[in-house]
Amino acid sequence: MSDSLVEVELMGVTLLGPANSPTVLLRYEERILFISIGPFEAAAIGWGMEGEKPIRPMTHDLIINLLAGLNCTLKSVNIYALQQSTFFAYLLVEQRDSSGQLVGVIRVDSRPSDGIALAVRAKCPINVAESVMEEAGQDVSAIRFGDRSEEGEDGSEEDDLEENDSEEDDRS
Repeated sequence: MSDSLVEVELMGVTLLGPANSPTVLLRYEERILFISIGPFEAAAIGWGMEGEKPIRPMTHDLIINLLAGLNCTLKSVNIYALQQSTFFAYLLVEQRDSSGQLVGVIRVDSRPSDGIALAVRAKCPINVAESVMEEAGQDVSAIRFGDRSEEGEDGSEEDDLEENDSEEDDRS
């Protein structure tokens, strides 16, 4: 049985819960999917969203450069499953020969956080299986967005965002 994929909007990365866990927010229509990620992946996604270019390539930049050197293009990042509170994703990569003819399509296993960090650099779609969005997505109306201008303990601006259910994880 094939599960349909829907293209989601990357809303950003925020810190959630008492532990300030980095969490990526993906939106499709009136549902938001929360995925807990590691701090390094959160930084990589943030830098990619802001278009920041480091002096030397970071890991996700290196992968994009490697793909380009192999005549490959990242076509999409697909979050296709949720099992035991862990999200699963894959990269869909196209390879072309020197004349531009399609040689093959490669499916590469990936953590969602790494895939999203690559997607923001490659400017490709992020897709989520409808069943995953149905199971783990939260209705926008059930989420309380707080005052975005509050300062956190470290003096940085903090988004006060709460969700009703616990967030899932991709750090396994």
